[in-house]
Amino acid sequence: MGIKDIQLPHRIAVVLAGIYLAAVACNWTNVKYALKPAVTLLLAMPTARGPSRAVFVGLLLSALGDTFLMLPDQESMFVPGLLSFLVAHILYLNGFDATLRGGVSWIVAVPLGVFVSAMAAALYDGVARVEDTGVQVGVVVYILTIALMTYRAAMTQTPLLVIGSLLFCVSDSILAWDKFVTSYSWCELGIMATYYAAQLCIAMAHVPK
Repeated sequence: MGIKDIQLPHRIAVVLAGIYLAAVACNWTNVKYALKPAVTLLLAMPTARGPSRAVFVGLLLSALGDTFLMLPDQESMFVPGLLSFLVAHILYLNGFDATLRGGVSWIVAVPLGVFVSAMAAALYDGVARVEDTGVQVGVVVYILTIALMTYRAAMTQTPLLVIGSLLFCVSDSILAWDKFVTSYSWCELGIMATYYAAQLCIAMAHVPK
């Protein structure tokens, strides 16, 4: 796929994502509010007539999650945001056209198992301090879901889906570390750069042929 094959809404989304990342670096709050869900909605547009309606709906739910997580009261909006992205990942998982021949691929499953174990160990103390059981359960389910999504993406042998899913693992790992372990000044920039790249890869893999 060349640059000329990239859909116009995706090209606009890339430009706006770049502006959004500049807004993060410069702390332009109003610009961030205007652009955050808009970029994801632009990524969703070309997938509306694509091969998987599940991926299209997943992108719409991601835009909803973007909205929840950018609202001022982020503590109370974390669970709705988490649920939006959880359902989006489940839809992605179901939308990826993977033919699982030969059973489990241990070459993929073992590294993902290590990833899940490492994330669970790193986040345990921070998540345990949260008094909301819904958050604790949601984090566990979310980690397992994104691991399953990445496994299914690998089984499709579609480079864009594999790259997109791996970038989601990176983005969500930084987000979880930032919230439950230690926050760094660069976390938001790292989260959003990998997040938009992940969504772009998944969206580009599901545009009409």
